[in-house]
Amino acid sequence: MGVCSNKSEALNHVEEITQLLDIDNPGNVNHKYANNITLIPNQYIGTGIKITNQYQTNFSKMEWEEMQKAFWDSHKDNSQWQIIRKVLSCNDESKILKILKQANLKLIRNSIQLLVQDNSKQIFQVPVFIINEPISWSNQNFELKFETSMLKVRVKSSKLPQDFEIQVSSTSKIYEIKLIILEAAKEKTCRLFFNGKELVDQNQLGNYSISSGTVIQAFL
Repeated sequence: MGVCSNKSEALNHVEEITQLLDIDNPGNVNHKYANNITLIPNQYIGTGIKITNQYQTNFSKMEWEEMQKAFWDSHKDNSQWQIIRKVLSCNDESKILKILKQANLKLIRNSIQLLVQDNSKQIFQVPVFIINEPISWSNQNFELKFETSMLKVRVKSSKLPQDFEIQVSSTSKIYEIKLIILEAAKEKTCRLFFNGKELVDQNQLGNYSISSGTVIQAFL
């Protein structure tokens, strides 16, 4: 009885994990990036284990590359993620599978989007923007050259009793703006949006053509 029970539990666990590949599943990792990427149902890109849903992004190509960089920077101290990064840069599928096997990383449904480490049952979900390029980037202007100037920017948030104004430079990076807001709001996390687009930490205000008087939406 105990053996049958254990097998049943193992099968149920695998089925639960497998469901994470469903793009409508709330646990699918791509929902974390829904403000910046839109998955296209029943349309696919890539080959072999790198097949994913097609997707669009409201980012420029430079912002998309920054999003990729930020993802890998957040996992730079994890050896398993670094192995996944290594195999994603490889086009030889047999070599990829060999490397993953040596690392005890098992593909779910033969997809690099979802892996489990055999000895710990740790799950690794890989977002589509890490595997394949979008079918289109945003046509919105992303300024590379802009004048350095001081700006007064208004910050709006439902968690703040009122809007407040901060004075910054057009060269100020988004993460620097977040630090100012977090200190004022006594919060731990912050996401910033302008004209419906999420602002990327390593970019500068000037990249988004933000000028004095601009209202930035903060989600705390």
